[in-house]
Amino acid sequence: MKYIIYLLILQFVLCLGLKHNPYKRNLELLLQEPSAGAYSKQDAAAVEELWLTQKIDHFDELNNASWSMRYLRNAKYHKPQAAMYIVVGGEWTITPGLLSTGLAHDMAVENAGMLYYTEHRYYGESWPHGAQSLQLQQLQHLSLRQALADLAHFIRYQKAQHSELQHSKVILIGGSYAGSMASWMTQLYPELISASWASSAPLLAKADFYEYMQLANESIQLLYGANCTQRIELGLQHLVALFEANETKTLLQQLNACSNFRPSSELDRLTFFAGINNYFALLVQSYSHYIPSLCETLLTLPVEPQQSLLALLELLYAADYHCQDFSYDSMLQLFSAASEPTTGTRAWFYQTCNEFGWYTITQSAANGNVSFGNQLPLWYFERLCRDAFGAGQTPTLLAASIAQLNAQFCGHGFDQSVRYRQLLFTHGQLDPWRTLGKQLGRQALVIPGYSHCEDLASINVRDSVAMNLAKLRVMSFLRGRIQPDK
Repeated sequence: MKYIIYLLILQFVLCLGLKHNPYKRNLELLLQEPSAGAYSKQDAAAVEELWLTQKIDHFDELNNASWSMRYLRNAKYHKPQAAMYIVVGGEWTITPGLLSTGLAHDMAVENAGMLYYTEHRYYGESWPHGAQSLQLQQLQHLSLRQALADLAHFIRYQKAQHSELQHSKVILIGGSYAGSMASWMTQLYPELISASWASSAPLLAKADFYEYMQLANESIQLLYGANCTQRIELGLQHLVALFEANETKTLLQQLNACSNFRPSSELDRLTFFAGINNYFALLVQSYSHYIPSLCETLLTLPVEPQQSLLALLELLYAADYHCQDFSYDSMLQLFSAASEPTTGTRAWFYQTCNEFGWYTITQSAANGNVSFGNQLPLWYFERLCRDAFGAGQTPTLLAASIAQLNAQFCGHGFDQSVRYRQLLFTHGQLDPWRTLGKQLGRQALVIPGYSHCEDLASINVRDSVAMNLAKLRVMSFLRGRIQPDK
C-alpha cells in the first residue's frame, strides 16, 4: 500500500492541474527552472528585479527596435572589482532561487561576488514583441545567436555603467540548455568570460536523439533493476499489440479517453505513446528519486505482468473527472498556442525545430529498437514542427542549422584550446542529456547516482561523497579563474 501512496504523490507532482490535456503539465515540467534547493523569503529579500534595453536584432544595423530584458541581481555580498557570477537563464521563467541559495550563491558569498540571473528572450517575462511575441512572424528573432548577443551586451553594459565592476572577472553558470549557452558564449566571446561552469549541458545538436530514451531506460534499470525495465517494455508491447489488433475500446475506457481519439489514426497513436515517453522522461530527468517506488508499484500491481503498465496509467488518468484528450491535436495545440508565453512550450519547440533537433525518438532505422515501445519515428516530430510553424519548417533547413551549429562550436569534441580550459562540464550519471555533452577529459565530471542539474544546489551532508567532491571541484576550478591577472 505504501507504494501506491508514493505513486499517488508522484501523480500529484506530475499531473497536477491536468484536465482535458494529459500532455501539458509533463511538458511544462520538462522545461522547468533547475532548482538550487529550498530558500526563505529572507534569503530572497536581497534579490532585485531589473530590466535592460536590448536590440531586437543585434545583427541588423538598420533595425533600431528594442525590448526590455528582465534580470535579477543580488548585490548583498559584493565588494568592488570582485567577480561577477552570472547565472544564465534558459527555457523558463527566472525566479530568485538560484541567487538565494545553491552553489553559485555560495561562491559569491565566499568571494564577495556580484550575482546576476539573466532571462532568455521569449521566456518568462522577457518578450521582445510583447503579447505578440509567439506569433509566427515574430519568432524570427528567437535564436541562440541573438540570445548570446543579449548576454554579451548585458556584460558590457554592467561593466560600463558600474565602475565597481569595471575590472571584475566574469563567471557564467548554467544548467541544461543554459549550460550549453554558457559553453558556447565562452567560445564565441572569450574576451568577456573568465570561466564557465556548464551543468547537464548538451553540446551536440542532432535531430534523431534516440540516446535520450535509451539512457532513461538504463537509468531506471540502474536504480531498480532489469525486472522493472522489462516490465515497462512488456507493458508497452502489450499496448502496441492492442492498437495493431484494433482492440483498444476497453483500453480507452480504462484511461477515460475523450471520444475524439481515433485509434486508427497513426498520428493519434504515436501521440499516445509520446505522452507515455514524456512521463518516463520526466521521471528520470527530474524526479529520479521516485523510480524505486514506482517500479515497486509496477511489479506488485494485482494484474497480469503485461497489463501492469496499463494499470499504472489507469491510476494516473482514470480518476480525473474530465476525459483525457490523447489526440494529436491535443499535443499540437501546446506547440501552436501563441497566447501563453510564460509556459515556454511553443518557444522551446520553435528552437528545437529550427536549431537543435533533440527529438527524443524511440524508433530509428539506423540504430534498431531503441526500447520504450519502439514507436516514435523522426518523421513524427518533423510533422509536429511543420504543423506548428508552417510548411517552410523542413528537415532540410533544420539539418543545415544543425550542421552550422556543430561546425561553429565543434559539438562535444572541441579541442584542448585556451577557450576549452575556461570551461568545466558536469553531468549526472542518470541524466539522459549527458549523451550529448562533454563527459571525458580533465574538464568533465560525471556524478554517479544523480540526474539533471542536481549539482546546482549547495554542498549538503545528505548528498553522496561523489556529489560533494564534484561541487568542491567546481568551486576550486572557478576560484582559480578569478584570481587577479599577474
